[in-house]
Amino acid sequence: MLTDQSNEYFNINIDSGVAHLQLSRPEKANSLALGFWKRFPEAIEQLSRSGEVRAMVISAQGNTFCGGLDLQIFASSKEADTANPNEREAMQFSLLQMQETINVLERARFPVIAAVQGACLGAGFDLIAACDFCFAAENAKFCIEETNIGMMADLGILQRLQHLIPGGMARYLALTGDTLSAAQAHDLGLVVKVFPSTETLIEGALATARRIADRSPVAINGVKRAMLYSRDHGVYESLQQIALLQASIFSRQDILCSIQAKATGTKSEFQNLSEVGKIFDEP
Repeated sequence: MLTDQSNEYFNINIDSGVAHLQLSRPEKANSLALGFWKRFPEAIEQLSRSGEVRAMVISAQGNTFCGGLDLQIFASSKEADTANPNEREAMQFSLLQMQETINVLERARFPVIAAVQGACLGAGFDLIAACDFCFAAENAKFCIEETNIGMMADLGILQRLQHLIPGGMARYLALTGDTLSAAQAHDLGLVVKVFPSTETLIEGALATARRIADRSPVAINGVKRAMLYSRDHGVYESLQQIALLQASIFSRQDILCSIQAKATGTKSEFQNLSEVGKIFDEP
């Protein structure tokens, strides 16, 4: 049985199949410190393996969603040194590990909703781009901040953003470091809904997560997997993939349960996904 958890980087609360992860360093603009990059993927993978979580919301405490990478990493981490080939190889390995911290959101067996208030900069933008969709408060703003501090974004935003908004606009934002307002992000399709305040934003995101959690978990997992596969493959490859996927997860029981619930106005009761990964647990 999963329980709530808390550390210096984020808090996770779980209720009726919905996990709510809140970045919890508001005094540091929720910047992503070195420890975050270890704790975050461990937490998401635990939630995913359990089969108990059906949807998740990622939000943040305070007025800023995320100020990006904690710049102390550049001052204190040896992986930021690139004076010789050995150091450059180590930096490449570290970057791949950090990318995996973001990638874990796409591999999660449940949909992930980003709920953004205030500034969402740099690595924060990488984080929400890997979520399934994004809600925002009216004061939200998005920026590929790396361009403005003399470096190239390298954790996924350059690869994902042009699949989320028109390619020309994605390149414009990456090359200029300009800021995108919540209204502009909504017009472009990056943000699905805009809310008047942080409070209504969180309420709306959690309400949507609960709606998703009421659906068949195996079907929702299949939808997520099929759409991610289709993003990276051609139409006919994707049709073949979904035929195989549908044949492997098709549940007559879940369909009949959904129809019965709709006819009677009651709530459907579905089994959770099975727990996985026990084979790797220590005895």
